[in-house]
Amino acid sequence: MAGLAALLAFGWADTSRADDLSALFDPGTIISVGGLVGSGPRFQGGNKAGLWGLPYLSFRRPDEPREWWSPDDGVGVSLLGDAHAQAGVVLDFREGRDLKDDRRLVGLPKLPVTIGLGLYGEVWPIIDILRLRAELTQGVRADDGLVAKLSADLIGRVGRLTVSGGPRVVMADSAAMRLDFDVPVGTSLLNPQLTPFRASAGLRSVGATLGASYDWSADWQTITSVRYDRLVRSAEASPIVRRIGTADQVTVSTGAVYSFSLNP
Repeated sequence: MAGLAALLAFGWADTSRADDLSALFDPGTIISVGGLVGSGPRFQGGNKAGLWGLPYLSFRRPDEPREWWSPDDGVGVSLLGDAHAQAGVVLDFREGRDLKDDRRLVGLPKLPVTIGLGLYGEVWPIIDILRLRAELTQGVRADDGLVAKLSADLIGRVGRLTVSGGPRVVMADSAAMRLDFDVPVGTSLLNPQLTPFRASAGLRSVGATLGASYDWSADWQTITSVRYDRLVRSAEASPIVRRIGTADQVTVSTGAVYSFSLNP
């Protein structure tokens, strides 16, 4: 997660309906800007935390309520749908890995911070209370592989306070798993802790997230969240995880959003 700070130039556009882009031209359009900062594993399976930051940007019509979103959602733009279901394009960030993150990684290939591009879909079986979401992204490089993220969120509101939480599941194809968890033959010559290992496709992690937001006013909102992921199966079996890092991955974040209206 530490490498995410290098990608602050990417905006976060999160729209809720297919025709939301037209809201930019409506009188009184409400623009929300802000950002998140957090701490999480420096690389997949790492046990040392690094800092990261991400911007936030969204817009809505003046007659629309403030939209709920989860800090661990990918950066998405809705292309079609309504309040019950939406689909669109999504961008997610993928951690890098090098010796600056942990000197015990000596002998392993360096991985640059990168992004994945793809599609997302979400449905609201109970509007404003229960959301189901899926994201499928392909890394921008050919060998980055496919990653699928599934989530469910239960949302509750008490006055100005909103609390949410739910399970998380991440799956990946062989290319994505091998990139993060393989130990190439010959690595042990430089690093005896790391014996050769070949990761396989399938389930990568299971976990859950818990978040809270508070509307201090119509203009200001603060957001806090914590997410826990447990690496499983091939990911957990990798020597990178067992001998250098940990299968228990915790990410925390906090941030603020300011909303203002565009006058006619």
